[in-house]
Amino acid sequence: MQIENLASPFNFTANCLLAIGAKPAMVEEAFEAAELAAVADAILVNLGTVSERQAEAMRRAIKVANEKGVPWVLDPVGVQALSFRRQLALEFMGLHPAIIRGNHAEIDTLGPADCVTLATGETDAIKHSSNSNTQTITGGVPMLRTVTATGCAQGGICAAFLGRGQSPQDAALSASKLMKRAGELAWERAKAPGSFQVALVDALWELSHD
Repeated sequence: MQIENLASPFNFTANCLLAIGAKPAMVEEAFEAAELAAVADAILVNLGTVSERQAEAMRRAIKVANEKGVPWVLDPVGVQALSFRRQLALEFMGLHPAIIRGNHAEIDTLGPADCVTLATGETDAIKHSSNSNTQTITGGVPMLRTVTATGCAQGGICAAFLGRGQSPQDAALSASKLMKRAGELAWERAKAPGSFQVALVDALWELSHD
């Protein structure tokens, strides 16, 4: 399946997606974003290091995705601290994402959303504004928080499960459980951030091919 990711860091996110059997394609140009959105199975819109040019590419990709019925994930990186990203995230929240994935601070900053939200941390929380129930997932290891882009990769993994036809709720749950279990396996093999990053990609591959 093709997963479109509109942000950096590209390399780690792409490697995690390849490890689970997805086919990532990363674009920033607006005209390419629209073209790829038309044929992708799912899209990740990630606000990390976002620029005005990238924001326009995101708008075009979202527009085409909604027209084509392609599900998409919003990852509101850093919205609790930076106003431009927060403004974009609030704009995009109104454009019908299937899932919003962020850490607890990011999700809390945005407030209620009319979609599934996955708030990640020591305990992940999945909920939908239409349902008062919150699904919690424990596990994982603290080392996941010391490696750049594990959250970005998890957003891509959410999109990958959407692209396989899972519901937003199930896709968020699958992505949460997969990343936590992969982190646990990686920790068994590596006790420092650099080696842990490599071990995490290996664990994602092993779990997805088991």
